[in-house]
Amino acid sequence: MGLWIIRSFFLILCVVAGFYCLPNSKIEGILIGFFGSLIVIGIEILLSKIPPKKLILAVSGLIVGLLTAILIANFFLLIPFEDQKTENLIRFGLYFIFSYLGIMIGIKGVEELGFILPILGGIKEGERLLIVDTSVLIDGRVYELAKSGFIDYKLIIPKFIIKELHGLADASSDTKRQRGRRGLEVLNKLREDKEISARVYDVDYPDIEAVDAKLVKLASELKASILTNDFNLTKVAEVQNIKVLNLNTLTTLLRPRLMSGEEISLKIIKEGKEAGQGVGYLEDGTMIVVENASKYIGKVIDVVIDSAIQTPTGRIIFARLK
Repeated sequence: MGLWIIRSFFLILCVVAGFYCLPNSKIEGILIGFFGSLIVIGIEILLSKIPPKKLILAVSGLIVGLLTAILIANFFLLIPFEDQKTENLIRFGLYFIFSYLGIMIGIKGVEELGFILPILGGIKEGERLLIVDTSVLIDGRVYELAKSGFIDYKLIIPKFIIKELHGLADASSDTKRQRGRRGLEVLNKLREDKEISARVYDVDYPDIEAVDAKLVKLASELKASILTNDFNLTKVAEVQNIKVLNLNTLTTLLRPRLMSGEEISLKIIKEGKEAGQGVGYLEDGTMIVVENASKYIGKVIDVVIDSAIQTPTGRIIFARLK
């Protein structure tokens, strides 16, 4: 609201200036002041929608382009032309071409220049950076983990991850919509909590389709680590010597260790893959396979732990009836 008051005041000021600056043609002065102010306000609104980093680089590119055009024009025009119009046309053409190229190179090279000038991306040299992927935001535990202080990193959420979450939130599938919306809610909580160091990083790689490949490239460029729940992304990143923190691995390590011979009470939920097996779950989601327990589905029984195996998706415990 305050901005529109200032804009309205500027418009009135321009109209009054036009009225007094052209006393012999007051109507034309008013129209020039009115439409001129609208053009300026329109440009200001458009510029306000451009990220400051891109705007700075675009202006820098424009300045470099103009300087390059001046140098090249002075070089080509060492031999004077008889026709002044031709000379002016060449000079104008060079200014226009190099100004355009300077702006476009500045904008399109914003990601690469962001790594050369990290301050433009809100990143300081020497910071411990942790890039958060889609699966972690959907999972939601990252907020509590960051809030507790266990993550001693600055969290980086790339724009292409947010784009993927928006795509999920707009999907036709109810499951995907819920996942996408949950991810966006967790993202907002991370950004709004002043105790958590988290920042959205304006970066994308249009020439790369796979989000995992984008994450790996960004981590390599920023010398950052990746926080994920994705097993395949973990392996791909590790091959390229990028440190990966996997939340599922952390959860597995923190689960209480049930020893062989220990007795517990367990509710049998469903049948197992093999005949006669019953399956139940601990509170943390660990699956327990019980031999000869399929007839107890829906009931709580006492079982004895036999053994456990570690799989890429978690731990599976085998037990028998007491």
